[in-house]
Amino acid sequence: MDKRDAVQPRRLMLKGARNVRDLGGYPFEASDGTHGFTAYGSYLRGDSLRRLTAADIAYLRELGLVRVIDVRSAFEVRYSPDPFSHGHHDGIDYIHIPMLDQLNSSGMRSQVPACMFDTYRKLLDEDAGEMRAVFEALDTSGCVLFHCRAGKDRTGVIAMLLLGLAGVADADIVADYAATGEYMTTSMWIQRSLATALLRKKVPRSLFIADPREMERACAYLRKTYGSAYQYLRARAGVDEQVIERVTARLRGALA
Repeated sequence: MDKRDAVQPRRLMLKGARNVRDLGGYPFEASDGTHGFTAYGSYLRGDSLRRLTAADIAYLRELGLVRVIDVRSAFEVRYSPDPFSHGHHDGIDYIHIPMLDQLNSSGMRSQVPACMFDTYRKLLDEDAGEMRAVFEALDTSGCVLFHCRAGKDRTGVIAMLLLGLAGVADADIVADYAATGEYMTTSMWIQRSLATALLRKKVPRSLFIADPREMERACAYLRKTYGSAYQYLRARAGVDEQVIERVTARLRGALA
């Protein structure tokens, strides 16, 4: 049996969030030829945490959660406060690093992107400083959860870079992205209906699904423009070499 058939479930069964997933269990190949599987309990990706229950938070504590990175805009945070903000839960840091997705971040009142790849490209090209701050925040011991609203776009680009650093293949990065479609279909349908009402015109369905082709294009753009996740983070975002090394080692299970 392939070891991947026996890995733990990646999705966390929380009552108050549909799309919180562990980045553990993906096969990787390091530049020196070392093979392995990404570590469970190091990094979690997710959607809005607003409705987490006390039992959900207790479960996350059991997993070793020490930090939450919220990349939603100030508008989103005002509308839907994160339960970990303002030190509400001792021992779990909350860090807010606003990133824009051209949809949720503006209350769906800004110019709508033609496709989600346009947003992913902009995040890479224009939000390099925010991306540096995110990776600096990922550099800590214990479990870190990073999230946006649906856990698809901003969170998806961060996960692409994080898994790419570890040496996870593009096909697995795309599959990780596409899983959002399985868990968030109803939520994204509601988002599209809301956007249509606000803008008074039909919003492309493609913006509210996790179409694997969008992430395939993002992976290809990253490689063509920057070379690799490592080169992007070092040369474009300016992340310190030691930070990259520790984050990579933690995801590969070489650091606790």
